[in-house]
Amino acid sequence: MFDRVNFKWNQKRALEVAKEDGISIGEARGEARGEARGEVRGKLIGERNAMMKVALSLLKKGLPVGVITDSTNLLLEEVRKIAKDNGLAF
Repeated sequence: MFDRVNFKWNQKRALEVAKEDGISIGEARGEARGEARGEVRGKLIGERNAMMKVALSLLKKGLPVGVITDSTNLLLEEVRKIAKDNGLAF
């Protein structure tokens, strides 16, 4: 229980506590933002990797490059690199 009778105001300590609270709140917000950005970035990387696998599969099946670029939203240069890296004729 808080002793209101014998309470002494300590402005220096009050400022220290307020500063510590502010830092804690800022750190928590920063962590939350960082996690959200990391999740978005990870999802985008995962989707891109999946499209690259699809492009490789379509290249192996001999589909036209235009169909592959349209289907995967990869650039022509990216599809060429996938083909080259996997020893496929382009």
